[in-house]
Amino acid sequence: MTFKEQVASDIDNVFLNFDEFGEYHDIEGKQVLMIIDNDKLAELKMSQKEKSQILELVEADILLYARTPELPKSLEPGNLINFDGKVMIIRYSNAAMGITELAIAQNKMY
Repeated sequence: MTFKEQVASDIDNVFLNFDEFGEYHDIEGKQVLMIIDNDKLAELKMSQKEKSQILELVEADILLYARTPELPKSLEPGNLINFDGKVMIIRYSNAAMGITELAIAQNKMY
């Protein structure tokens, strides 16, 4: 098995395993298996003084990880996305090795 095949297998059998970590949420009308990591998001918000802090993540309400092919193609920061029936703003998006890290925030009007 090649490294890429092993990573793809790990995504399905370990990381996004519904029985262990994954849960389904609605993204743009499609049920997508993902991991919500708001503990990591809270950790980032508490450590704002760190040099590696990413402002877009601090401004987010939800940090999630999902298979890249299951998500919409356009995940540019500032775009709107429907998450579980709520319109959210994309704050940060990064895809690597078949997984997308996506930080979204509630669409708040001031």
